[in-house]
Amino acid sequence: MNKKRIFVIVMLLTLMIPAFAGISKAQAAYPSFTISAVKKDVSVTILTQDMPKNLDWKLLMGEYNTRGEKGIEVATFNSGAGGSISATFDIPAALKGRAMISIRIESLTGGYYYYNWFWNDEDNGTWPTPAPTTTPAPTTTPAPTSTPAPAVKYPYFHIVAVEKDKTVSVEGKNFPANTEFTVLMGKMWTMGIKGTEVGTINSGQGGDLKATFNIPPDLAGLVRISIRLEAKTGGWYAYNWIWNSSTTK
Repeated sequence: MNKKRIFVIVMLLTLMIPAFAGISKAQAAYPSFTISAVKKDVSVTILTQDMPKNLDWKLLMGEYNTRGEKGIEVATFNSGAGGSISATFDIPAALKGRAMISIRIESLTGGYYYYNWFWNDEDNGTWPTPAPTTTPAPTTTPAPTSTPAPAVKYPYFHIVAVEKDKTVSVEGKNFPANTEFTVLMGKMWTMGIKGTEVGTINSGQGGDLKATFNIPPDLAGLVRISIRLEAKTGGWYAYNWIWNSSTTK
């Protein structure tokens, strides 16, 4: 059955810390959401920030790298008083078993939308099968079918600590071996593209990595900062963002 389920949203009152008191409304009002918990093939819990008030939303899930666009509608909810909202949503049957899943929330009016992604089954999950390409065949001979390429694990990293206006510490997963990465930081929503270079790191044997990078002076004082690791060869990249306030995971 594909009946949509309406979820009761637990509204969380947020307290703005004194450091935010001098921030302009334009700086402080960027809505977003993070993934706070995942139960493999069962549910995902999100936590929003700076949600607009009294809007109806729909939540969509889809294949990784689709941004959730035209995904499976999982639920609808109202943002009520806005601000921070914690909510848990079921993973639809069609996406169970996937390694990574895109998740998206869209307002029914006003044109707001935000998207993210999460690991559902990092160890044994499946990936979408790319459409096979065929070699043009003579009119009398059936075209050969191709074998899908083996699944590839994409690199990603978590933010584990921030020292306001000074440093960011990260932990990475699934990084390719022996690859030199440039580390970039930029303004929020830029994904770090063409950002300020703050260092380089070599992935060594690959897989996991840990590192700390300095926040550049031109980004000090910003509320949120994008951070990006971009391979000098091979096309690999991963990005995330931070709250520029002193925290430890």
